[in-house]
Amino acid sequence: MNSITSQVALLMAIVVLEFGVSICNLQSAESFDSAADDVRVRIEVKIPDEGGSAKGPVEEVFIAGNIKQLGEWRPNGLRLDRAEGNVFYAEISMPAGSRVQFKVTRGSWQTVEKDKLGKDIPNREFVSTTSAEGAPQKFTIVVQRWGVPIAVQSTVTGTLKLHEKVGSKHLSRTRNVSVWLPPEYENSDQRYPVLHLQDGQNLFDVLTAAFGQEWGVDETAQDLIKKQEIPSIIIVGIWNTADRVDEYTLTKDDRLGRGGRGLDYIRFMTEELKPFIDATYRTQAERGSTIIGGSSLGGLIAIHACLQKPEVFGCCLAFSPTLGWDQERLLQSFQNGGKWPADVRLWFGMGTREGRDPELQKSSITRAQRLHQLLDQPHTNTPMQIRFQEFADATHNEKSWAIQFPVALKSMMAR
Repeated sequence: MNSITSQVALLMAIVVLEFGVSICNLQSAESFDSAADDVRVRIEVKIPDEGGSAKGPVEEVFIAGNIKQLGEWRPNGLRLDRAEGNVFYAEISMPAGSRVQFKVTRGSWQTVEKDKLGKDIPNREFVSTTSAEGAPQKFTIVVQRWGVPIAVQSTVTGTLKLHEKVGSKHLSRTRNVSVWLPPEYENSDQRYPVLHLQDGQNLFDVLTAAFGQEWGVDETAQDLIKKQEIPSIIIVGIWNTADRVDEYTLTKDDRLGRGGRGLDYIRFMTEELKPFIDATYRTQAERGSTIIGGSSLGGLIAIHACLQKPEVFGCCLAFSPTLGWDQERLLQSFQNGGKWPADVRLWFGMGTREGRDPELQKSSITRAQRLHQLLDQPHTNTPMQIRFQEFADATHNEKSWAIQFPVALKSMMAR
């Protein structure tokens, strides 16, 4: 487990452009930079004189936030320098107009800042602006107290295999791949359907999951299999990398200046990863038994994978797909006559509270409803092929997707 634990420092936010949200309820914001001129920002942090529940003096203070300069939500994203006494500071440059969300930590999410009662606080937020006479924009923050570190153990249920640093000729970075095996795998010669899920570090284990919130995919699958509500299945978790935004999108979003490596990522999955999984494990390799899924941008790339390679993927599970990406490019493709593959099944879901304010929440659910209307056309798809579900009060985070996962799995795989 040491090799898995070492990956915690690589945890990234898993959310999208239209969802500005809060770490305190396990929501996060994708890091997108503006194309404007850079400005300087100085952040000063005053920590509690008495340590604020920290054992011993606090020697290191960090800022974790949604931009690259702040580590893209790594808990030790930016180490601050000590000014004097209990004051720490850092100066960074960023494009003017950047909307920044962040929190102060002592290097881990367990030791993130809290309010005076020890409860979670909302993300701190500011928009960078050009300062008068070139002086840095200055923010002063007072930390009330710190979270208390606790011992955390692995929560993996069943057999989980880890393949580390899986390479690709199509992608610049290696990545880990986790493979969960059904309960009877070792004692049978049976072959199994395979579900490939994105953001694999968030699926099985609290030790590797972003902000300590996993989906519980292993517990859910094992329970449904034992109850004979779904057939036994192999589940592949493809860990994300620092190139997540680029790899999970087919086009570059000009507003953000990022994206567009999705076709290379799909080639990695179909030409390299799937053959490796099929050669290593007893799989049912045919398309009817090959499922792909993901959440947020991971849900978007799962949909695109089925559109690009319907001969490989026979089913898609898309949780809160990022339908606003690149001026709603996916929705526009269907509005302009694009068709969903006739023999590929699709389940997708969206919560009614996905966004930092009511306006964004409404646009998120409206986009999902539009997609359903565009795809669920008479004489085009069978009633059981396209399924859309709204989840009342569900937000855009791992906790919500953990609740939705068994619903989706039973919807597409029920015996």
